[in-house]
Amino acid sequence: MIKKIILTMISSCSLVLTSQAELLPMSDEVLNEVSGQSGITLNAKVILGDESSIIFTNTSGKKKADATPAETGYLIVDELQGAIEFEGLGFDLVSDLKNSGKSALQWTLPKKVTATNLKTTGIYISSTEEVNSGVTSTFLMGMELNGELSLPANTQVSLFIVD
Repeated sequence: MIKKIILTMISSCSLVLTSQAELLPMSDEVLNEVSGQSGITLNAKVILGDESSIIFTNTSGKKKADATPAETGYLIVDELQGAIEFEGLGFDLVSDLKNSGKSALQWTLPKKVTATNLKTTGIYISSTEEVNSGVTSTFLMGMELNGELSLPANTQVSLFIVD
C-alpha cells in the first residue's frame, strides 16, 4: 500500500516538473476582439431562523451617531422565518448609460423569486429598535408567502448620481 502511495506521489511530482506554462503578449488588435460580461449575477437561497429580524434605520441623511431621536425612525420586519430564493439577480456598473454621459448602477431584477413558508409576525414602523406594539411601534401588516413569482425578462432599474 505504501509503495503505491509513494509511486503515485513520484509520478505526480514528475508531471508537475515536466509541465510548462508561459504567458504570451497579445496585441491591441487581438484584445479589441475580446468581449465579455461585466457585473455580478446572483442565484441564492436565504433560509431564516425563527427569531430573524430585519431592522432598517432612517436617520434623515445623517450618520446614526449624529441623528437625534426625532430624526431617527425604524422599519422592523419582526420574527421572520422560512426561505426565499432568487434566480438571476444582476448588478452592473454601466458607464455612459444610454449615451447620457452618466454612469449608473444597473440592477436587473431576478427572473424568478421562490418563497417557501416565508412569514413574519409583523412589519412595524417604530421610534426605537425594539418592537413595542402600540407604544413606540405601529403595526403595518403581517405576511405569509408560499410560491413562485416570475418577473418579465431582463427588467432593469438604473440608479445614477444626479449631483
